Amino acid sequence: MWKKILFGILMIPILASWPWSLATNPAKFKLETIFYPATTDETWFFSKKISLDTSLIKKFYYNKATIVKDRYFKNFLVLVDLNNYFFAMHPREDISGVDYRFKYPWWTIIFLVLGIRAAVKNKKYGWVWWITLLVMMILPFFKYMDGWDFILFFPISWLMILGVKEIL
Repeated sequence: MWKKILFGILMIPILASWPWSLATNPAKFKLETIFYPATTDETWFFSKKISLDTSLIKKFYYNKATIVKDRYFKNFLVLVDLNNYFFAMHPREDISGVDYRFKYPWWTIIFLVLGIRAAVKNKKYGWVWWITLLVMMILPFFKYMDGWDFILFFPISWLMILGVKEIL
């Protein structure tokens, strides 16, 4: 009986924090992708990279696709950063136009680690890894991922629920 009560108490912050954050501060679902003309700063960094590199390979490596590749990897690294999910990207400078919302309380990272361990031990959960990986490869193509990253709420919360079950 007490295990069910404790399980319910631990599930409330896991299952309610990110949806509550979206309800209090609604996401702006924008369909803009990373394929837009280069900004002044990006062209300046691009020209700086070209001028600093003196090798012959720079003609092949540094091209206009480098700017789009850098945007993709920047978005991808934000998406896989645990700081994004448990600490709202703190301590990071405030970047205008980017909403780093509160997703999970910091102490629930313990349940995520335990859930990952439990899912790795159990081979029948392999399909969840592939779906999560596919989503994490597609989402960085959006210029603003706020709101779209809610798709990851389901696998992350599922892993946390497995972690809570491991403890109880």
